Amino acid sequence: MRVYDLHSESFCWGSWLIKDSAPLATAIESALLVYEFGFGELKYKKAHFDVRKGNERVVAFHKRFGATVVEEDELNLYFNYPLENYLKIKQKYRRYLN
Repeated sequence: MRVYDLHSESFCWGSWLIKDSAPLATAIESALLVYEFGFGELKYKKAHFDVRKGNERVVAFHKRFGATVVEEDELNLYFNYPLENYLKIKQKYRRYLN
């Protein structure tokens, strides 16, 4: 995973690769860590990212985390994820941040 495409109030993250043999919590833990970095360390107010439409599991994951589709094209869905939504979901999954 990487953080890139930094704007004045928003960061992008992606290139999210998780091995099939990884522990079940890897997706949650890695997403929380990237948001901790982007929102906590870098002090951004929002994240933005895109997901291929065919990647249904990842699309569903981001929607469960509270991300909103703001645009789409033939291949991708484009999401925004504000800090406020992260602070809510962080409470639900705080046990993964220890």
